[in-house]
Amino acid sequence: MTRINREHMQKRILQHYINITNKQNQITVKHFLQEKAPRQTIYSIINKYEDSGYVGDKPRSAGISLRRLAPQFKVSYQTISNHLKPMGTHYYKKQRAPKYTDQQLQEIPTHARRLYRILSNNDFELLMHDKKYFLLRDQFVPTNRGLCTSDKRTTPPQIKF
Repeated sequence: MTRINREHMQKRILQHYINITNKQNQITVKHFLQEKAPRQTIYSIINKYEDSGYVGDKPRSAGISLRRLAPQFKVSYQTISNHLKPMGTHYYKKQRAPKYTDQQLQEIPTHARRLYRILSNNDFELLMHDKKYFLLRDQFVPTNRGLCTSDKRTTPPQIKF
């Protein structure tokens, strides 16, 4: 189902749920089951509305540098920066998440010795190469390596790292 169709379905279900059935789940579900809508979808839309008061897809945003943003507003990047400072919004470089815990670091030599013993006792041939593979995700694109926030301590880890 495309995003437009999904949003249209969500609006229809909510309109029926709020305006026609006066927030009665069962009547709304029966109505849309006759239209071949999945039961779970109907209930999840209603539950999401009851929990948050909002159903549509949340707006998606990507980080953008001030130098790229400034021409859209026909001002210099310094002007935007000067307006962000009083709001307490600062740019921070994203931190790298730790690759290993302390316990994992202690276990590495043990596991490496065990693997070496297993491979050296049999007729295995170990091949190694120095190729590195990477994806063009957010953290690999230089302009997306930062975040803007007024309080770095309250920033969620999935954004901070």
